[in-house]
Amino acid sequence: MGAEPRTLTVHILGHEYKVRSSEDGEFVREVALYVDELMHRISSKMTVGTQTQVAVLAALNIAEELFRERRAGNGVSEEDQAEVDARLRELVGRVEEIIGGIQGDRADALSSTNTQSG
Repeated sequence: MGAEPRTLTVHILGHEYKVRSSEDGEFVREVALYVDELMHRISSKMTVGTQTQVAVLAALNIAEELFRERRAGNGVSEEDQAEVDARLRELVGRVEEIIGGIQGDRADALSSTNTQSG
């Protein structure tokens, strides 16, 4: 971290997102790919559900992984843990942006449908 923030384009669950991060671009793409794959796995197991529900379940899965790692200790120094915490906060912010974007897209689609049918 510490680099100048820049905007990168990532694809998650069929949607394109602009993500602003000071992290290395490869790291951001790796994280996005991980989230995308997890959301696709969750989505494929759900018979009914919204993208928001898929995103929340993905966030819970990622948080569970983090908590398990913290419990296990895995020899993580306080400095490394602080960096992990900072990255997690950044990821949570991205998930919130994604959820907001999905909800905004759905609201726009509903508004457009209502306008056309009215």
